[in-house]
Amino acid sequence: MKKIFYFLIILLGMFLNSCEKDFLDKTPLDEISDPDFWNTATDLELYLNGLYDDIEGWWVSGGGKAPTYDVGTDLALPPPNAYGDDWTSRLDGVINVPASGGGWSWGNVRRINYFLENANRIKENDPMVDHYIGEGYLFRAWFYYELFRNFGALPIITKPVSTEDEDILYGSRSSRTEVADFILSDIDKAISKLKYGHELTAHGNRFSKDIALLFKARVALYAGTWEKYHQGTVFGGETDGSDYLQQAANAAKQVIDDGNYHLVTGDPNTVYFELFNKVDYAGNPEVLFFKHYNREDYGTNFSNQLWNWPNGYGITLDMTRFYLCKDGLPTAVSPLFVGDSILPLIEINRDPRLAQTIMVPGDIRRIDGTDTVYYYNPDLYNCGTGIESQKFRLIKVDPAVGPHNHDVDYILFRFAEALLIYAEAKAELGTLTQADVDLTINQLRDRVGMPHLILGSITPDPNWPDYGYPLPDYLYEIRRERVTELYGEGFRFDDLMRWRAHNYWIGKRFIGPYYTDELKQVDANMPANDDGYLDPLKYRLTGPNGGYGFNPERDYLLPLPINELTLNPDLTQNPGWE
Repeated sequence: MKKIFYFLIILLGMFLNSCEKDFLDKTPLDEISDPDFWNTATDLELYLNGLYDDIEGWWVSGGGKAPTYDVGTDLALPPPNAYGDDWTSRLDGVINVPASGGGWSWGNVRRINYFLENANRIKENDPMVDHYIGEGYLFRAWFYYELFRNFGALPIITKPVSTEDEDILYGSRSSRTEVADFILSDIDKAISKLKYGHELTAHGNRFSKDIALLFKARVALYAGTWEKYHQGTVFGGETDGSDYLQQAANAAKQVIDDGNYHLVTGDPNTVYFELFNKVDYAGNPEVLFFKHYNREDYGTNFSNQLWNWPNGYGITLDMTRFYLCKDGLPTAVSPLFVGDSILPLIEINRDPRLAQTIMVPGDIRRIDGTDTVYYYNPDLYNCGTGIESQKFRLIKVDPAVGPHNHDVDYILFRFAEALLIYAEAKAELGTLTQADVDLTINQLRDRVGMPHLILGSITPDPNWPDYGYPLPDYLYEIRRERVTELYGEGFRFDDLMRWRAHNYWIGKRFIGPYYTDELKQVDANMPANDDGYLDPLKYRLTGPNGGYGFNPERDYLLPLPINELTLNPDLTQNPGWE
C-alpha cells in the first residue's frame, strides 16, 4: 500500500508537470522523496506506463471518422467548412510567432529524465530492469524527435532541471546535427538494452528492440534526407546526410534480417484493406507497435468510431494519380488508363491498393448481420474533394458492440516501413541494386499483384512531381511507393519537409474530381476551379495564384515562443522568424 501511495504521488507530479507549457517554471520532479518506490522492475514498469498514453493514436471522439494525420498535405484536404487541426496552415505559411507554447513543451523530457536518473537505484536482479531502462532511453529519443521535427536545433537536456541549473535553464540550443546525433545515441542505448518483441508478454504494446531499430531507421532517414536536401540553406545541418542514410539502411536491414516480422499476405484485392481495420493487432506478423483501444480502458466517451460518414476530409485527385495502372505503367502512358475525372473511373485498372483505400459508388459502407449498406455519394460539405477514405474503416458490425465500435487499434510501426526506408536510403546513397528492390518495393507490389519495379527499364512518368530538382527515375518511383503504401499513416508532411519539396506546392492547389451534375445535387455550393474540378481550398490559401503561400527561407521550422526568448536570449529564434 505504501508503494502505491508513493506511485500516486509521482503520477500526480507527472500530471501537474505535463500541464505546464515550458520547463522554466516547474517544481522539479526530483524533489519528490520516494525511497520506497525505486526498488523493483515493477516500479519502473509502473512509471513508464503513464508515458505510453502520450504517444499519439486516434484523436477522434465520435462522428464516425476514419481519421488521418495526412490531412492538410497534398494527399488529403480539410473540407471548405473546416478550420481544424491540420497541416494546411504550415504549407500555406500562415503560422504566427506565439506568445507562449506553440509546441515548445518540455514536460515529457523532464518526466523521462527523472526516470533515467532514478532507474539505476534499483538493485533487484531482474532482467527486466535493463529492458525498462532501455524503454526510458527510447522514450527520451521519441520526445526529442517530436521537438526536433518542429524546431530543429534544441537544448540537449539529460537531467531533471532544478532552479539551480542556470547553465541549462539559460543555455543555448545545440545544432540540429548534434541533436540528431543525440537522439540516435539514445536509440542505440535503447537497442542495447531492450528485448525483442516476441520475448515480451505485452508484445506490440510496449517498446522492444524491433521497434527501436525501426525508429532508428525512421529518424536517421529523416535526418539524412533533411541534411542532404537542405544542404547550403539556412536550415542545413553540418553534414551531407550520407552517414545518417547509411545508419537508416543498416537499421532497416536489421529489422528485415532478424526475421521477426513479415508482410501480411492474402487476396490481393482485399489484403491491404483488411490490414487496417483490426480490433487487436496482437500476434499480427506485420505490426511491430500499436495502441490498443477498448471501451473498458478508455470509457464510453472515447470513440474512434470508424463506421460512418463523413470523414471530415477529402482525398485529393492528385493523391490518386500516384497509383500506377495494373500493367505497372503510369496513368499518363498506360493503355489501361480509362480516365479519372469522375468517381466511378478512378480505381479502374489501377494498383489494387487504390480501390482498397478510397470509396467509389457501389462500395460497401457497412455490413450489419444480413443487412449490407452501400455507398453512393460523398457528403461534400464534409469531404470537399468528393473522395472518401475507407482505410482504417471497420465495416463489419460486431453484434456485441453495435455500429458505434470504439475498438479499432492504431498502428504506429509496421514492417512495410522498414522495406521502404531501406529502399529509399540505399537509393539516396546511390547504392541501390535490383536485389534491394526485389527485397523491398517488389515485396510490397507482390502482395497486391502489381508488376515488379525493374531498374534500368523504368518508364518515365510525365506527371512525376516537380520537387524543384531532378531525381533518378528509381527514386521518383520509391517516393511514389511511399504514398501508395503509407497513405493516411501520418508520414506525408514529414516527407515533404525533409525532401525540401516546396516547389511542388507553392502557388498551387490540390483538387478533387470533376464537379458533376450528380455531385451538384448532393451540394450545389462547393468551390470548383476554372476547369470544373472540386477545389476545396479555392478561397482559403494566401499564396501566388490563390495557391499555397510558403516561405522556404522560414516555414520549414516553427518559431520559438516569445516568452521563452525573453526569458533566455541565448535560445535565438529560428531563421526567418526574427
